[in-house]
Amino acid sequence: MNITGSTLRQIRQKIGLSQARLAELSGVSQHAISAFELEKLELPQETLKKLASALADKDKVDSLVSRQKRYVEHKFVAPAKLSNRIERAIRTSENSAYCKCLDVLGIMHAHPKDGALTALSLFSGCGGFSLGFSAAGFKVKGFVELDKNLRSIYKKNFPDSLELGGDITKIDDDALKSFQEKIGDIDVIIGGPPCQGFSLSGKRDVNDPRNTLFKHYLRFVKVYKPKIAVLENVRLLTSMKNSKGEFIKEEICKEFKNHGYKINFFEVNAKNYGVPQHRERVVFIAVRSDIGAIPSIPDVTHGEVSDIFSTVLPCRTFADACSDLEYLESGDRSGDALHEAVKHPAHVLDWLWDVPEGHSAHDNLDPDKRPKSGYNTTYKRQVWLEPASTVQTTFGMISGCRNVHPVATRSLTIREAMRIQSFPDSYRFEGTLGAIRTGIGNAVPPLLAYYLAEHTKHLLGLDFVKIPSL
Repeated sequence: MNITGSTLRQIRQKIGLSQARLAELSGVSQHAISAFELEKLELPQETLKKLASALADKDKVDSLVSRQKRYVEHKFVAPAKLSNRIERAIRTSENSAYCKCLDVLGIMHAHPKDGALTALSLFSGCGGFSLGFSAAGFKVKGFVELDKNLRSIYKKNFPDSLELGGDITKIDDDALKSFQEKIGDIDVIIGGPPCQGFSLSGKRDVNDPRNTLFKHYLRFVKVYKPKIAVLENVRLLTSMKNSKGEFIKEEICKEFKNHGYKINFFEVNAKNYGVPQHRERVVFIAVRSDIGAIPSIPDVTHGEVSDIFSTVLPCRTFADACSDLEYLESGDRSGDALHEAVKHPAHVLDWLWDVPEGHSAHDNLDPDKRPKSGYNTTYKRQVWLEPASTVQTTFGMISGCRNVHPVATRSLTIREAMRIQSFPDSYRFEGTLGAIRTGIGNAVPPLLAYYLAEHTKHLLGLDFVKIPSL
């Protein structure tokens, strides 16, 4: 059969059949149907024939379409705070050192040294990338960010940074030159173009206009001619192709070389740089051709400790980030406005109450205690003594991907997500909860950015400055 994912989706939507009901009708898993429709997975001919046969059975399709959607009434109860769970959430010895590290990161940002190197931040978000570079001694002289809510957060934390515009695609060459005359020379340009066109959570559409936003990044490079440029994105960009069938990573490298830069890209995981989170990314380092340094990234500082002579420290964990915070269950509040738990329906708490760390409610033996939809990565607990899972913009949703607290039965609070992302408690987040969660989930972890910034200084012939308790 010659059927594409988009064709299947169009047929299914036209007759009003959900993915879940097509899975029920055909015997093909909903996960496989979803991945096929998003063009992340190719299905064998035998499976495609099953789907076609199911869709051709008009009587069964009509029966499923007409069946009323299952609904669970939302009731809310205050869950018990069990002493044995509170005791499991005991503070770790590394938590104090990690919190001190973040405090120092914030202080170094708030009190920059004179004679700083200069940086320009593109696709700035709420400022995670900029925070790491600021703490390392860079003066971030200007920024560009599309989302007005994130611009507001950014300006609260970088009041002296010049807002160059919102939509980078609307900043024309004349405006660029005007900004350059106003700001002066820039040593480094940093930025992470939006990644929805590349990530698994998006459709990975080769024609997604966001896939070419790096070209606008390059327009700034062409005008400012920084000594170094640092570009961050999701790791899956390395396997993404453009509309011509060329790898995006190769296109980026070719464009930088055409602008007079040596360039290389590196796959990194934030947990290997002291961030208490498994977060895989790709980092492009471009060095202007007249600079003697070769593009490289800093050596890892945290990982698997193989023997007593290892210089690598153990990876930080969820507990290392959050174990000093007040223990909260669903709907609880603390004295910290950013450490408040979302209130979840009673039936969801019932599904998750006895789910062990690292497991999902979908794993429950009792079918009545399994969610009606979703994958085995949803309604899933994290693990207390392991690096946290990747913080996403949906971390407040208990139904999201690995968003359940390891011990309490609730989703993550904003303060927990900040800690896991390595934002200091002093960093100012204001605005709607949705905007704050979006900013945190999309940010480059400031501690990872700090290591990249210090390594950038090393490439420029300057000494690395280590944060106490780093």
